[in-house]
Amino acid sequence: MRIRLALLSLCIAILLCAAAAQEAKPVVSAHARLLAARRIYIEHAGGSIPNDVIGDAFQGWGHFQLVYNPEDADLIVSINAPSSDSGVSVSGRADSRGSASSKNLSSASITQIRLLILDAHDRVVLWSGNEQPKSAMKEKQREDNEVEASLRLFRRFRNVIEPEPGPEPAK
Repeated sequence: MRIRLALLSLCIAILLCAAAAQEAKPVVSAHARLLAARRIYIEHAGGSIPNDVIGDAFQGWGHFQLVYNPEDADLIVSINAPSSDSGVSVSGRADSRGSASSKNLSSASITQIRLLILDAHDRVVLWSGNEQPKSAMKEKQREDNEVEASLRLFRRFRNVIEPEPGPEPAK
C-alpha cells in the first residue's frame, strides 16, 4: 500500500513538472527584443522640444513603423523631459527718482531628457538613456542646447540597433 502511494505521488510530481516545463517561456535578451521589434508607440511627457525632436528622428529613421495605439506596438518609446520654471531677476541702475528698477524674467528650462524604450507587452525597460542639456541664459541658445541633447540621446539609442562602423584597420 505504501509503495503504491509513493508511486502515485511520484507520477503526480512528474506530470506537474512536465506541465510547468511546457508553460515556461524562453528567456530573450533585451537586445534581441529590440532588434526583433518593428512597431513603436511614442508617449510624451514634459517639454515639447525633446518630444518633437526625438519623435521626428524616429519617424525619419524609417527603421520602425509608428503606430498610434500602444496595443498595436512592439515597443513603447517614452520621452520624458520635465521643464522647471527658473525665475531670473535682473536689476538695473537707479532711475531719476533714485529707485532701482528690477525685472523678473521667467523661463522654463529642461534640466534632463530621459528616453525609455519599453517592451509594449510587459512594460519591461529594454533600454534607457539620459542627456542633460547645457544651460543658457538666452532662450534661443537654451532651445538649441535642448535640440542637441535630444539628438545625442536619439543617436545613442540608434547606435544600439544600427552600430556605426568603426574606423578601418590600418594596412
